[in-house]
Amino acid sequence: MTPSTAAQRVLDALAATDTPEPPSDLFAEGAVTWHSFDEVEEPTLVHTLATLRAIRAVIPDFTMADVRTTGDDEQTGLARYVLTGTLPDGSRLHAPAAMVIHLEDGLVTRLEEYVDTAQLAPLFAALG
Repeated sequence: MTPSTAAQRVLDALAATDTPEPPSDLFAEGAVTWHSFDEVEEPTLVHTLATLRAIRAVIPDFTMADVRTTGDDEQTGLARYVLTGTLPDGSRLHAPAAMVIHLEDGLVTRLEEYVDTAQLAPLFAALG
């Protein structure tokens, strides 16, 4: 799997929160996700997917739009996208973001998401 393909597959898996588990050939056991806004590292399969399900419970049309993926070597992919959705008050969420996808032996071991907290403030407020 190329880094660019891995980046696209990760975003597809994150978008498909209605499925119980992501593809078994995508994430390594113990894969973690780190966010720039809180600098916390969490287990991807437990926390990241649960967080996305919680977001979609409040913002059903939450999505990653304008997706562009690239890969620079055998172990690192990059995804650039815009987080969008309709907030409970009817306003629109619009937050450009980037994710670095780290691979080891063809499996994703680490996700690093970079996004501006000011642009996520309405999302955080909607989540309570």
